Amino acid sequence: MLHICYVDTTVMKNKLFAVQIFVCLVFTLATAMQLRAGNLLTMDTEAVGEFYEADRSALDKLLDSEEELINDNFSDAGTYYNRPQLVKLLASTRKVILTFDDGPHPRTTPKVLEILRRHRIRAVFFVLGLQAARYPELVKQIHDDGHLIGNHSYSHKNLAQISDEALHAELSRTSRLIESITGKKPEYLRPPYGAMNRKVVAAAKAEGMKILLWTIDPKDWLQKNEASILQQTERQLGMSSGNPRGGAVLLHDIYPSTVRALEPLIERLETFEYNIACIDNLDARSGNFWASAQPKLLRNASFYRRFDPELSGHKLLISILKPQPKNQRTAMAMLKAQKSGNLFAYLVKNPS
Repeated sequence: MLHICYVDTTVMKNKLFAVQIFVCLVFTLATAMQLRAGNLLTMDTEAVGEFYEADRSALDKLLDSEEELINDNFSDAGTYYNRPQLVKLLASTRKVILTFDDGPHPRTTPKVLEILRRHRIRAVFFVLGLQAARYPELVKQIHDDGHLIGNHSYSHKNLAQISDEALHAELSRTSRLIESITGKKPEYLRPPYGAMNRKVVAAAKAEGMKILLWTIDPKDWLQKNEASILQQTERQLGMSSGNPRGGAVLLHDIYPSTVRALEPLIERLETFEYNIACIDNLDARSGNFWASAQPKLLRNASFYRRFDPELSGHKLLISILKPQPKNQRTAMAMLKAQKSGNLFAYLVKNPS
């Protein structure tokens, strides 16, 4: 009897191991298919596309950059708005600027454009060169709908940590691509991560661009939940506390959850009588707009995004990797229950 139990346990371990191997093979196959189809990108922290690879070097070398940029007088690079100045500028006008990073993406950007079109709202889209090269028709549609298109670099590198030559290539390549599609060179730059230093400022000026960051960050790239996105935006704009103020909102037009949150957010802004404006409609001096709340330059920070199975578009991959509701049966959970001798109890507790 003991011998039989031993054999069963071994078999169960082998089965469990086989399932794990199967999951890995499916994941690898799906990833390879995406790479071959050109639908999968491996990029840094705020990266776009279907898969996100960590940039674990973070922003160590930039710890003092923010203070230096605020205190220094860049007489040759235009006017800078530090954090309090930008907050005051936007709050005093009761205006909100909607900005979208990391796109375009064919599954989500058209839906964002449709919502903005329906509400007659202009926004700023900071596109990545890689995505613009893949989906030029979407870049053209953004432009034709009357939105501003900004430069978000070509491949989402930390511009403050690359060579001068690489920095120039990241900006100029993207600007030329946008101009070739729309006939207009971008006027605004949003550096990935909001990471800036003197050479980024100089490179932006050389390309004829102003720097525009943000004041409101609902972290839609992290939450992936429309209710949380809406709540965070309302809180940071002071709407939930009864003290509404203006701001520049950072969103990403590559997430379905952001698309779902966008129309309720616009409706809430309209209820609070906000003027949803574009940056070129602000009555302000020309210059660069400094972030009021972000970025926070942290020593030894590790910024990365987890792989989101939904963005892969593969139903099998989603069903295997996406967490299932607790009351829903899964093959792995059933195997674990059988191994522990609690299969009957598991089936009773999870009838479907």
